Amino acid sequence: MKKILYIMPGWEEKCNYKPYQLLANVAKKNGYEVIHKNIDWKKPLSSQIFSIPHEAVLFGFSLGAILAWLVAQKNPCRHLILASMTPRHNITDPIIKKTLIDLAGKRFVEDVITHLKSTHQAKKQTIIYGDREEETADIIVPKTGHRLNNNYIAEIAKIL
Repeated sequence: MKKILYIMPGWEEKCNYKPYQLLANVAKKNGYEVIHKNIDWKKPLSSQIFSIPHEAVLFGFSLGAILAWLVAQKNPCRHLILASMTPRHNITDPIIKKTLIDLAGKRFVEDVITHLKSTHQAKKQTIIYGDREEETADIIVPKTGHRLNNNYIAEIAKIL
C-alpha cells in the first residue's frame, strides 16, 4: 500500500513554513509521499476541495483542518488528522462566528457553515489539541497552545 500524506496549513500559512517542512520530513522518514496543499485564503474552502486516493492520510492544522474535513466528506481516505481544528461544532456560535468573520470574512465563514457536514468518509480520525487550547481531543499535546511546534510534530509522528 502506498503511503501518502496531504498537509494543509493553518490560516494564512504556507506549507513551506518550517513546522510543516519538519512534519513533512518526519512523514518521509516513515515512508510517506508528502503532498503539500497550500490554501488560497481569499477563496471559499469549498472551491478548494480536491480528489485523493483511498489510502491517503489527510493532515490539517486549524482552519486547514476544516479543509481536510471537507476533503474527507467527499473522498474516502485512510486517516484524517485534525490538529487544533477550528471547532466544527461551535462554528455557528455567535461569538466564534463573529471572530471568524472578522478574521476571514463573511463569505468565507458562510461557505464553511454551508458545506461542513457532521460526518466524513475517513476510516479513522484523530483529533489533536495543545493542552493550552482547553479542547477535548484524542491526543493532548503537553506545553502547547495553538501552534504546530516540535511537541506537536512528535505526537503526530507517533500516529503516522
